[in-house]
Amino acid sequence: MTSGGTIRALVGNREFRGMWIGSTVSTVGDQLAAVALSFLVFERTQSAAWTALTWSLTLFPPLLSGPLLGWVADRFPRRTVMVTCAWLQAVLMALMAVPGVPLWLMVVLLFVVLMISTPFLAAQEASLPTVLPEKRYDDGVALFGTSVDVAQMVGLAAAGFLVTTTDPRLALAINAASFVWVAILVQLSVRHRPAADPLGSQRDPEGPKGAFTLLVTEPRLRSLMGMRLLAGLAMVPEGLAVPLAASLDAVWAVGLILAIEPAANVLGVAVLFRLVRDPAKRERLIGPLAVLSLAPLTLFALNPNLTWTIVLLVIAGMAGAYHTPARAAWMRILPDAYRGRAYGIGRAALRSSQGGGMAVAGVVAHSLGSVTATIAGAGGIGLLLATQATVAWRRARNRHDPKTVAI
Repeated sequence: MTSGGTIRALVGNREFRGMWIGSTVSTVGDQLAAVALSFLVFERTQSAAWTALTWSLTLFPPLLSGPLLGWVADRFPRRTVMVTCAWLQAVLMALMAVPGVPLWLMVVLLFVVLMISTPFLAAQEASLPTVLPEKRYDDGVALFGTSVDVAQMVGLAAAGFLVTTTDPRLALAINAASFVWVAILVQLSVRHRPAADPLGSQRDPEGPKGAFTLLVTEPRLRSLMGMRLLAGLAMVPEGLAVPLAASLDAVWAVGLILAIEPAANVLGVAVLFRLVRDPAKRERLIGPLAVLSLAPLTLFALNPNLTWTIVLLVIAGMAGAYHTPARAAWMRILPDAYRGRAYGIGRAALRSSQGGGMAVAGVVAHSLGSVTATIAGAGGIGLLLATQATVAWRRARNRHDPKTVAI
């Protein structure tokens, strides 16, 4: 991702190190919990439908908690928010691990745990610009994002082994312990700071509505959010991985197709931050990379074989590295008092885009009877939207800084 010296400098920052380790550990634990609960549901019901429904439930809490709870990270001290959320999650996850707890209650508890994750993540994300010096901020965001991708892959692999060879409740207990570790790490490593927009300040009486207004009226924030929401189209191949592999007569490649996006993204971030060290130059590349992340999908109209399918998905996945500098620029532009609420709204919008894109793609693929045509169509639409967002982003940057030289 970045040079060894940069990573050492980041990890040498006590506050960043505590949040980074905690985030990575809890991400692994979350994968363990999701797989363990799905396994328990299947074990007790023998129903694929109930198992799939349980897994899909993990996608919904951020849609609700993002707009509803993101404000907590602005109204209260952010270290307090992170520590309190981690302890609450530890207690709820420990209850899930208790033998004899009804299955319906376990599902409800997991839903609440995932709801609580939004104010924690909002406080964590909003703290990074304060914790890190300006010259290290983009590198810190990149390390966070890359570590989460790797932790998700490791967590899913470990979960598959753990829940099938031991008691699934052990995975739930491990996740509870990971939240305890996170709470202690944050408490000991992150410095207490006053709330960014404390209760009673009356600076934003409309709450989330005020943050939403800012996101849609500030041209740079609006164009960046538009490019990030293109993930809903870029992830269509992932949503159609099973029928895509079947159409290639390579059902065995489903896992490979699913793994390409996170793995290629990690590689893309590494290459981008290695070759382009100047944050301003990376910001100018956000638009072109967004276009490149969707352009390869249009070539699925040619019905590529498995080898070319992998090549196209790798190129698209690596270009998806633009999300990292876009995420950093978006948070840097936001006023500190709005960062928690804006993160919550942005997270909900991104999840909606991803889930909605894959759901619509499934319906379209069924109607057309062609997976490749659906992927190509998503790429074509995305290409047009990415081009428009790129022009808007360039104009917004130039308007804010006339000295900016566009590529």
